Amino acid sequence: MISTASAHLAPKEHCTGCSACASGCPRGAIKMVADKEGFLYPQVTDACVHCGHCTHICPALKHREQRPEPTVFAVWNEDEAQRRLSTSGGAFAAIAGFVLESGGVVFGAAMDGDMRVVHTAIQSKEDLPRLMGTKLVQSDMGECFQQVRYYLDRGTFVFFTGTPCQVDGLYRYLGESPELLLTADTLCSGVPSPGVWSKVVDAMHYIKQRRVTAVQFCKKLTGSESRFVVDFEGGGQYDAPLGKSDYGRGLFRGLFLRPACYHCTCCSTNRVADLTFGSFKGLPSDFYPQQQKLGVSMLLINTVKGAHIFDMIPLHREKRTLAEAVAGNPALSHPAAFPKERAAFFDAFINQPFHKVYHRFFSISDWSYRVANEGKLRNFIRRIQSGKKDEK
Repeated sequence: MISTASAHLAPKEHCTGCSACASGCPRGAIKMVADKEGFLYPQVTDACVHCGHCTHICPALKHREQRPEPTVFAVWNEDEAQRRLSTSGGAFAAIAGFVLESGGVVFGAAMDGDMRVVHTAIQSKEDLPRLMGTKLVQSDMGECFQQVRYYLDRGTFVFFTGTPCQVDGLYRYLGESPELLLTADTLCSGVPSPGVWSKVVDAMHYIKQRRVTAVQFCKKLTGSESRFVVDFEGGGQYDAPLGKSDYGRGLFRGLFLRPACYHCTCCSTNRVADLTFGSFKGLPSDFYPQQQKLGVSMLLINTVKGAHIFDMIPLHREKRTLAEAVAGNPALSHPAAFPKERAAFFDAFINQPFHKVYHRFFSISDWSYRVANEGKLRNFIRRIQSGKKDEK
């Protein structure tokens, strides 16, 4: 039962959904529950004894100390197969592979069988592809923080990757920065709603009449272009440039990001984790042009621990300036702008059938428009069944 006398949690508009409060509650009195927009928020039950621990560890209620300026590198993985499976230069795969070969455990975002994005742990290189590639949905942390503590208590080296707010939440939950813990945060311009993503998956299922079996949000097919690729049970594929896909159009307009993301304090060069990963955008055209076609990672070294691990990883590296990194990566300087259409979008999302939401907010090439036009729907289904690409 939800308590009417709530603990002192962060205001909803500042809550990042990191789950530190729910994971750290000694009474198990806080549950993460989805709101109408599809984001998880803490809710306090009658088991609460008002000990104040949740308030003590909430990152949104704490001030982060200023760190020294990070060191910046442009890097890429020499393993071309791993690099092609990565969103940019494959830096994460190289570091994660090193940790796994050393007997450690790696935490990151993966997709489950229902196409939900969940944080999970892996202990073998065979499972590494599950964590590779950007997942453009906020992940469900589940019991990851408790699992991190479990491995640390047993002397296992842990590599935890996530958004800056998730990494911050982990540190607040642990109450320290253990020597056996290495962290990396991602360049993040805001986390999209899991609820909206679930409706998108349902829509794809409806059109295809087959279950979605795999999704790649930023697949590399030719050069470094990001493509949104969906595989269906029994064959067939939806394939479009991310920016021209229905999901990508809504995403890039910032329509369904978490409210806290629009005033995120992590969008700066004062990073939370030991390392920061991202695509290195804005490099000069004469900087290894062939490598840029395959993807180059931006890697910020934020701590002494991060520098020590980085020195042991077989990555090609070129030192760059922080100013160059900031110029090409807005997430290092400011959060996403609040879109005027957001309130109208979620009003429709909550109160209208989803195909109407698509028709109104995702342009006329969306799935709902195809449903409304039987001839175009038939052609669309034929394209999927034949495995041809949809470039619209």
